[in-house]
Order: sequence, then C-alpha cells, then structure tokens
Amino acid sequence: MKNFNKRCWIPVLVFAISMVFGMYANAATSKTMENITVTINSCVIAGANINVTASGVVPTTTDGIYYLFELKPYETAVGARKDYCAAAPAAQTAVFTTPLDYNTTASKLYSRFVVTILQKGTYIPVSNAMYILNPEVVATKTTNYPMKSKKGLTADWRYSSELSRLGTGFASYELDVSRFFTGGGLNYTYNGKTYSFNIKVVQEYDGVCTRLASEGCNVIMIIKNAYNRAALDMIAPGGRSAGNNCYAFNVDEQVPTEKLEALLSFLANRYSGTMGTIHTWIIGNEVNTSKPWHYMGNVTAEMLAAHYAREFRVCYNAIKSQNAGARVFISIDQRWNYEDGTRGQFAAREFLDLFASYIQINGNIDWGLSFHPYPVPLYNCTFWKLPAEYERMNVIDHTDDSKFVSPLNTDVVTNHMMLPTMLAPNGSMRNIIISEMGFTSHNKSIATDELTQAAAIVYSYKLIANNPFIQGIVYHRQVDHASEIAGDGIAGGIRTETGTKYAYGVFANMDKGNSSEYTDFALPIIGAASWAELGLD
Repeated sequence: MKNFNKRCWIPVLVFAISMVFGMYANAATSKTMENITVTINSCVIAGANINVTASGVVPTTTDGIYYLFELKPYETAVGARKDYCAAAPAAQTAVFTTPLDYNTTASKLYSRFVVTILQKGTYIPVSNAMYILNPEVVATKTTNYPMKSKKGLTADWRYSSELSRLGTGFASYELDVSRFFTGGGLNYTYNGKTYSFNIKVVQEYDGVCTRLASEGCNVIMIIKNAYNRAALDMIAPGGRSAGNNCYAFNVDEQVPTEKLEALLSFLANRYSGTMGTIHTWIIGNEVNTSKPWHYMGNVTAEMLAAHYAREFRVCYNAIKSQNAGARVFISIDQRWNYEDGTRGQFAAREFLDLFASYIQINGNIDWGLSFHPYPVPLYNCTFWKLPAEYERMNVIDHTDDSKFVSPLNTDVVTNHMMLPTMLAPNGSMRNIIISEMGFTSHNKSIATDELTQAAAIVYSYKLIANNPFIQGIVYHRQVDHASEIAGDGIAGGIRTETGTKYAYGVFANMDKGNSSEYTDFALPIIGAASWAELGLD
C-alpha cells in the first residue's frame, strides 16, 4: 500500500493551460483575438472605489484614450454601449478608478471590467475581463474556521446532539436555493431592492445551523438548485427541463442573477454568528456532471466550466462580502479521467483545469476544492480490493492519468493542485476537503456487513488523514437514507433510524490517542498484520 512519504507530494506532471483561449473566451467581445493586446492585472476595492490596473502594448487608437466598461455577470459583450465607467490615457500602464457604489442599485460588486478603445464610433475591447479580487474588504464579519478534527459527517439534524459526542469536526448539510423563492414573509433589502424569502424555510435553516454549530462543528453547506416550478427562473435558461437531481444557477438573466446575489448575501450574513455559522460553502455538487448534478442543457465541458465559473464568482462575491472568514469551494466527483460517453458528464480533471483557467484569466481568487473519492464501484465497501473487471481496466493508480480517485490515491488530486496553474493567489496550496465519501454496510452485488463498513472507515481515514493537504474528510452519512438504499444499494450511515452500527463507536474513537483498541479489528479484514505494514503507523 502507498506510504504517504515526502516524495509522493512532488507533482508528477507540469502543464500549461492556454491563456489565449481563456482570454478570448472571457473577453466579452465578438472581435478577433488580434484586438487583445492589454492585460488587466488588478481589480481591487479601495475604500469607496474600485481601482483597475492594466498594462500591455498600446494599440492604435483614434484619441489616445482607454475606456473602461463594466459588465454585469449576465452581460456578454460591450456591443454598442457607450456608457463607459472610467477613462485613462492609453499607455503601457493605465490606472482606472470608478465608484464601487456598494449596496446601491448601481453596485459594481459583481461586475467584471474590460478595457476598450474607440474606433469609428465603436468601443472595441482590447483586454481580458476581470472581476473584483477582494470582495472580502467590505465584509462586516470575519468568523474563525474551527478545525477540531479532520473527520466529519453528512449530518441529520434530528440526531445533531450526537455530533459532539462523536468528535465530529465537520457537519455537512444541503441547501436548495429554489425553496427560498416559493413564498415570502422575511424581507431583505439589498442593492436598493427588497426581496421576500420564504420565512418557514429561513426558520428551518436557523434551527439547522444553530444546532450544528452548537455541537462545535465546522458547518459545510452545499448550495444546490432543484427543479421547482415556482422558481424556474433560477435555473439556467437551457436547463429548464425536469428529471435531473440539480441544476445550474441562472446567471444569464438580470433578475435571477440579482436574486441569487441577494439570497447568498442574506444567508452569509445571517449564518455568521448568533444563528450559527456556515464556515464552508460548496457551490453545487459534482458540477463536472451536468447531467444529472448541475444540469444546464446540451453543453460541452468548456461551456459548462465557463458558465459555472460565472455562477461561482457571483456566489463567492456574495458570501465573502458578508463574511471575510468564510471559505468557498467547487465540487467534483471521483471520475478523475474517466468518461463513459454519457452526454453532459465530463472527467473531473478536465473540468477542474478549465474552471481554473477561466477563474485565472478573469481574476484569481481564493476558491477551494472539494472532491468525492468514493470506492470503485460506489458500493464496493472493500475498496482496497477491486472487482476483477475494474482491476483489468487499471482504473486506479498514483499518476495524474488515473481514471478514478478513491481512498487509495487521494495524492493524485493534491499533487495536481500543486501545479502552478492551480495555486491560490498568494502562491500557496488551496484549501482542499473531501465533502462526501462513504461505505455501505449492505449490498446485493458485493458482500459487506457492518464490520466491513467500519473497517473501510478506519482504513480510509488513516490513509487520507495522512495526506497533509486534505483538511477535512466527510463520511456520507450519519444516518442511512432510504432512497440511497433503494437506488444504489448503499446503506452508508453509521447508524440507522432505530439504532447504531458497529461503525458508530469506531468513528467516535478512531482519531483518539488510544485508538488502536478501536481500529486494530480492521487489520485482518483488510488483510494486513499491522498498520506499520501499510505505512500507517
């Protein structure tokens, strides 16, 4: 078994994402790439203003002036517009200043900016487009990020009082944005407009967040978007057909985009203190799979990644502008380099690279990565032994070309995140968590039981906790879910509705100093004489 020694963290591949492609795709212009001669290097809030700095080759202009345009998330081009927001002399370095207009109808918090020149009465973009890089500077709250243990659970609020006794460091929960727009009762004024959110749904999450936070957990909230006829406008226009689990957010039209901005701002403000704190926000679920987890119609990987980057940016700016201490994550599945030909499903690595390139060219921000290294196949509780058909496919290894990522090779992901193109704005590793991973105690296809499930939890925890770049490991789930048992044959809870499983006590004690009495039972199940034999002292 792989010993996570120092050498295994050295990246095995070095690659460069095409900046030209990213620049062209995000320049908000239908003109040719020959026009792109200027680079916006910085776009930051400074007091009541936004300062934009650009540099590059000065193109031929009619008047020797650069004109800066603001583009809302839903705007695709400058087009025939003439309402530039700032101007500066055309030079190798140009600095623009424009009002932020924070929390007014003219707010530019979510906008991106592009440099243009005037030619024959038309403003022609000559730069990449860049969003604000530091929305957190306007936040009035900054919460801490508790890290009492790496282990976590997909939580059930009915059993929330068990979380502290289990030593749970992370508690994961889901939030469907569409539900907040299916009624009113709680008014919220944002950017000069008043919105009314469903007060019963708000009260529901007041209770959930308060309970989870009171247990000392780092609360993870997975932000999803369901098919809801009462809130169809919140779904991307190309994806408004029933039958998928979750849907892409609508950042293509003004009103739904502003509703999303308002809701995420409201939630981030409300759940940053007395109502409990959401420390970790995950935007969407396994978003590399448009069908069925982030549906937006018939799209390519490039289209999905570009659209999701805009969705992410809206949510990021809304959250960070309320709570500077919050962390915001992208979510991918375990199919690192594997595609089975299903339309709308893309390899996680390809999608991740595309997303990173779009974010980079439009202004690098501190996004984090969450991923789901389930067993292969999902119901294979004995993840250290692949079924013969998967063994022949060679689906798991420790290279960047591995088809899947499982508990055995999470170093594939963290090695990839060391690449220069993937680093945080300050040059460090990004925040990385496992937001979902689980093992079943029952399945018809591959034999398992409660003892095997518990062994899988112990072994996976020792493997992954040994990876210093993974900050949290969320086991799915606290309580068995009937739909998962019926659908995939997965009973992943450490308890049932009526009682606890063997894994319950194991989960509670596997990270303690005297853990051997709770973990050594797993060795004969795994087929090892000692943890040292596995490189897991």
